Amino acid sequence: MFKDDAQNQLPEVGFAYRLYATTPRAFFTPLLVALNIVVFVWMIADGVAVLGGRPDDYLRFGANFGPLTSGGEWWRLASCLFVHAGILHLAFNMWALWDCGRLTERLFGNAWFVVIYLFAGLCGSLASMLWHNETVSVGASGAVFGVFGALLAFTIRQRGSIPESMLNRLRISTSIFVTFSLCYGFAAAGVDNAAHLGGLAAGFLVGLIGARPLEKNARNKGHAGRIALAVLIAASAFAAAVHFVPDTSRVYRQALALQKAIDAFAVDEKNLGNTFEALVKRARDAAPDDKTIMNELRADLLPAWDAAIARLSAIELDAGAPLRKDYDILLRYAQARRAMTAALADFLENGTLASRQDFLDKRAATESALQEYREQQKRK
Repeated sequence: MFKDDAQNQLPEVGFAYRLYATTPRAFFTPLLVALNIVVFVWMIADGVAVLGGRPDDYLRFGANFGPLTSGGEWWRLASCLFVHAGILHLAFNMWALWDCGRLTERLFGNAWFVVIYLFAGLCGSLASMLWHNETVSVGASGAVFGVFGALLAFTIRQRGSIPESMLNRLRISTSIFVTFSLCYGFAAAGVDNAAHLGGLAAGFLVGLIGARPLEKNARNKGHAGRIALAVLIAASAFAAAVHFVPDTSRVYRQALALQKAIDAFAVDEKNLGNTFEALVKRARDAAPDDKTIMNELRADLLPAWDAAIARLSAIELDAGAPLRKDYDILLRYAQARRAMTAALADFLENGTLASRQDFLDKRAATESALQEYREQQKRK
């Protein structure tokens, strides 16, 4: 009796009754919030800074990064939804999810809510890769925007299911949140608006399909068709996105290999420099003859330079690779150092003006290559 009176006299109370009867428990929203918090605590326990870590930290925990994701680690599209760049990032996303998620989950039902959340999050991750492929992307914001998009779609498709007063408040609050967040994202640096827009569009689209009346009989009509349409759209969207996402994994792998080679060459160069300095010091202190120094240059330094250059030359780097110029200059410098060492040995053996001039020319070429490499690094 009381329930009937409430439904007749207070539309919002009646709406709440029907809403809770349709979906008694909105358990996925608190579960998702808890999962995000658990992952964040795990990150902090592993040494990531509370206010935000480094890109390497986020990659270890599953951040979305085009070269890795398109290189076969497609699971990053989903894992990045549970990784956050600091406690403020986490707090804002979880507040928005908690505030909007409980209502949206009851409106759509538990299963549809999970579909909306994950589909929107995955589409946001794909949009992020399409927009800026070489940026490390983290956060649940794409999925959260999808939840808001679905809520907005419900107010359009099933406006008769929600009391007019509540409907207007929902539309206004949802529009304000989405508009403010997007405008802030475009104005502020470091905000992944591509994920926001991708998630919003995906959530709105699935929301249009999954929005059903709250009455049980009407709610079940055409349910199988909705599911089939949602699956078709999801499969088409992912297939198209994966097709258009550029595969930069090869460039990334080459860049990593090159950086390792550069680090190794730096060690080789330092060791060879120390060996040469020790040889010069011994020559000054003990005054050995030129032939002895020449033999040591040819027996020790030249083979070591050959080995260092061989390791550097073994790097596979495409002609159009971003670091190709750096690599070419560095290799030219290494070859010039080797040629200068050989010219010094020749001069010590011959002692002619021509061999002396050749040594001086080789030294000038070495200094020029080194200067060019340093200037190239300063331009970055």
